[in-house]
Amino acid sequence: MYLTKKITSDCLTPVSVFLRIQDRYTCLLESIPREEDTGRYSIIAFDPVAKLTYQEEVFTTVDLLTQTTVETPCTDPLKEMEQHVLRPLPPIPGLPIQSGAIGYAGYDIAACYEDIGHMPQDELKIPDLAFLLFESFIVIDHQQETLTIIVENCYSQRSEAEMSAVFEKTQACVQRPHPLENRPPAEETLHFTSNMTQKQYETIVNQAKELIRAGDLFQVVPSQRLKTKFNQPPFDYYRKLRRTNPSAYLYYLDLGDGFNVIGSSPESLIRVKGDEIITNPIAGTRKRGQTKQEDEALAEELLADEKERAEHLMLIDLGRNDLGKIAEIGTVKVPLYMVVEKYRYVMHIVSVVTARRRKQVTAMDALRSTLPAGTVSGAPKIRAMTRIYQWEPVRRGVYAGAVGYFSRNDQADFAIGIRTLVVKDGYGYVQAGAGVVYDSEPTSEYQETLHKAKALLEVAAR
Repeated sequence: MYLTKKITSDCLTPVSVFLRIQDRYTCLLESIPREEDTGRYSIIAFDPVAKLTYQEEVFTTVDLLTQTTVETPCTDPLKEMEQHVLRPLPPIPGLPIQSGAIGYAGYDIAACYEDIGHMPQDELKIPDLAFLLFESFIVIDHQQETLTIIVENCYSQRSEAEMSAVFEKTQACVQRPHPLENRPPAEETLHFTSNMTQKQYETIVNQAKELIRAGDLFQVVPSQRLKTKFNQPPFDYYRKLRRTNPSAYLYYLDLGDGFNVIGSSPESLIRVKGDEIITNPIAGTRKRGQTKQEDEALAEELLADEKERAEHLMLIDLGRNDLGKIAEIGTVKVPLYMVVEKYRYVMHIVSVVTARRRKQVTAMDALRSTLPAGTVSGAPKIRAMTRIYQWEPVRRGVYAGAVGYFSRNDQADFAIGIRTLVVKDGYGYVQAGAGVVYDSEPTSEYQETLHKAKALLEVAAR
């Protein structure tokens, strides 16, 4: 059963609506226009019925309505997710998302499914997987200028009266005036520490190059993590991030207890739409030009760069291999091959790999098959991941994992967890890597990771 109402939203923004209904465990998913079905919707999920986490081989379910907790020994957390999320109910028509789970599956969850060696130290003590189970959400359609409120009971079995109470409260919150804020900009001096020195990172790059020359690897993506004191409201940071660094995937996740995941990822890991599975390899970057002529010249230069093309081709092959594990025979295609996609500040080489999933393959199977992406691990993927665990001093956590949602009707959309800030216990953490190949220059690779990570931390000081 569900309740739904559509209203005009030409005077509302995703931020203003979020501020009206913001509470613990509220999440916001957005994007900027990139293709026909991207950038049209903003999704606010609120009033979750459960929190699902996986840590140290235990899957924990917290019923947020009754405050009861169930802990289950588990070695396949994504299979466990199927039991909690999927429901054989028809979708609510005309919506880009149905009730389901919003959250992340971290990079280290891959160790459940592949032998990648001994896991390094767990610095952040956060779950390897964390999702909130929602059946109440708001969809803002920027194209139609409408706002739709949806309240279901597919998980909670709440009564119609209980659903109506949530629905009416939400409608009143959305339509009430919200005071304009005149908060002064933050004037913070950025102080951060890294989990490795420049010398340590450059040593890793040199070791990687030796393995590449020996034929053990084609490419690998070592990373470093920066840590800083974080004193501002996390949603204020998200508002600055969406203004200064808009991207294909924007997300703000309040996971409770001072734990937030905030990101602006340019790269899709996996989408499941009907029976189609889609992944979008991205490799190769240039800044945008100051003029139309310079912009076109930079795009041509990017497409002509043999190193960038070779790396991108490797990622296409990885994507085809990942989808091939779960696809109907003969359905893996590359409908879009090495085109330049332009964003506000940068441009990338992008391809699209698609396949038709086999019967009995779930959205969770699709994520399991593709996590982590080759762009944040390397190739061959398992060898690269094994080396990363040998070199990096701490587990990656959210970084290089997947952030997004599973719907109850077995659909999914996940970004790669890059350009993402993790807020935990008053500190902010950002991680970034660089793709090392046979002719990489160690200092340049170190500077690339530092630049990527610092750029996200500097948003907080604006």
